[in-house]
Amino acid sequence: MRTRLRGRLALLVTSMVAVEACGAGWRRPTELNSGALQPRQQVQVWRQGSMTRWHAVVVTSDSISGIPFHRPIDCDSCRTPLPRAGVDSVRLGNPVAGFWKSFGLVMGGFLAMCVAVCPREMQ
Repeated sequence: MRTRLRGRLALLVTSMVAVEACGAGWRRPTELNSGALQPRQQVQVWRQGSMTRWHAVVVTSDSISGIPFHRPIDCDSCRTPLPRAGVDSVRLGNPVAGFWKSFGLVMGGFLAMCVAVCPREMQ
C-alpha cells in the first residue's frame, strides 16, 4: 500500500514540475503592428541566436526599440533600437502572471492529492 502511495506521489510531483516548466506564457504574436506596446509588456527579441528581454517597446515600420528589462521604463537613454529586418523573431509574455498561474495549479494539485489520499490512509 505504501509503495503504491509513493508511486502516485512521485507521479504527481513529476507532473507538477513539468507543468511549472511550461508556465511562462511566452507567445509569438501573429502580427507585430506599428505602435507602442503596453509599457510593462515583456518582449523577447531574438537576433542572431541570442535573446534580449525588453519592455516599453515601440515598433515602427522599419525598426523596433525597447528598454532592457532590468532598467526602469522611463530610462529613455537606455532605449535600444534595432532594424526590424535584423530581428529574427519576437515573443510576448508575462512570466510573473505565468508563475502565479502555475503556482495555483501546483497548489491545487497538491490539495487535490491530499483530499484524495489522506482520508484513505486514515481508515
